[in-house]
Amino acid sequence: MVFKVEIEAQIMRLRGSPAYQHYLDVRAHVFRMMDGWRDSPEGGPSAYWQEEIDGFSYLFDASPLIIDRFREQCYHITGIKSYEYRSHHSHKVAPFENKYKRLAEVDPVGLFVPEAPEQGGFGFDFGKGLVNVDTLKFYEVLIGLEKSGVLSRFRGEARHSIMEIGSGWGGFAYQFKQKISNATYICVDLPPTMLFSGFYLKCLFPDAAFLFYGEEDFDNKIKNLEAFDFVFLPHYYFPDFKPEKAPTAINMVSFQEMTTGQVEGYVRGLRDLGCQAIYSMNRDRSKHNSELSTVSEVLSKYYPINEIHVIDAQYTDMKSKKGERPPPTIFDYRHFLAGN
Repeated sequence: MVFKVEIEAQIMRLRGSPAYQHYLDVRAHVFRMMDGWRDSPEGGPSAYWQEEIDGFSYLFDASPLIIDRFREQCYHITGIKSYEYRSHHSHKVAPFENKYKRLAEVDPVGLFVPEAPEQGGFGFDFGKGLVNVDTLKFYEVLIGLEKSGVLSRFRGEARHSIMEIGSGWGGFAYQFKQKISNATYICVDLPPTMLFSGFYLKCLFPDAAFLFYGEEDFDNKIKNLEAFDFVFLPHYYFPDFKPEKAPTAINMVSFQEMTTGQVEGYVRGLRDLGCQAIYSMNRDRSKHNSELSTVSEVLSKYYPINEIHVIDAQYTDMKSKKGERPPPTIFDYRHFLAGN
């Protein structure tokens, strides 16, 4: 019974940890957002998203042991699992190191941020910290943002805001704030995903200022965006979001999954806010998505667009060598800057 006693003691200790309190706090915010979703014109989740939510509903009553390694649960968002990065898979390290080196060659200012080890962070370690597919995807986007001139707007004393449409589990927000601390990072996504991103970012930035949609005095607090490091807005609030100063916007790998009308709603809405730049890293259209024309077509309807070249490889491709990329198709992941 020694093991039982040890586990119970660990659970008791973790239940009183700051991380578990962050989980309870974010969960309460998500519950309110979910209720608001059901009361919105959409009437709540689609059949597709209800199935997705059902798949991780256990996380709304998670054990402290799960919360302690919550990053491992993010496969519900990206499909990436910690199992693939355990020591018995160390023979797979070389392609990841090669991909990192290819990106580092075109990184002009040193933008790499490894995966954080907190809350069960995982990845291969070849001397640069923990590295996984997400780590390298986010690194690639940071390089693209630098090459396009977007990051230069955030350097200096003035505080600016950036809105990530489809903020997922919060991994890119973490990397961005590691490099650009003087910024307000606005996460826009479906309410249940905020359980992942809100919790993760609260754990990684315990001293940061957070604002969640629906919290007490939200309508007044949202008028002062610059007072916050992280702001969490459910997707259905986007049409009502009217900041005094428009944010820069970014989308990774989710415009491609939307309908033409949904992408257009975001892009047109951002233009109407006065957003000067939208950075997109997407396929022009996912192969299974017949309800979207192309991402670049929608972007170009409202903004001049330019393709930003980073490296000759898809973010999911760890094996190709320099110069091996065939001509791009609409099913390739491509970087576009819409605006100027």
